Amino acid sequence: MTNAAVATSAATVAANDNGQQQRTYPRVVTPKAIKEGKNKNGTEFVSFIGEYRRRGSEKTYTMFHTASGAALQAIRDELKEGQSIRVFGVFDEMPADAERRAKQVFRIIGRSVPREQGAEEMQQAA
Repeated sequence: MTNAAVATSAATVAANDNGQQQRTYPRVVTPKAIKEGKNKNGTEFVSFIGEYRRRGSEKTYTMFHTASGAALQAIRDELKEGQSIRVFGVFDEMPADAERRAKQVFRIIGRSVPREQGAEEMQQAA
């Protein structure tokens, strides 16, 4: 392996949180209280309290959701208060600061599409 390849693979491992990949979860979420803004790097983001149901349960749960970058662009057209969106994402820990304690958030990675539709889009792109 060349030095460049070693450096690249080391950077990839570091970017993947020390080689641990997070499991993604699908979810149909209904946004409430949507807030938009920009982080300190200038990247647009959106955060909201989202209502969802767990598989096999009729109970509705609420959780803090965030999306930024490409994930935000994928869901922006459908992002309306009270309108359900099918997404997938990972669970992250929001660190505590002076105003709030640490809590778990659902970071949206993208919009979920049915398998048939996803296959059609890939064929059209090719």
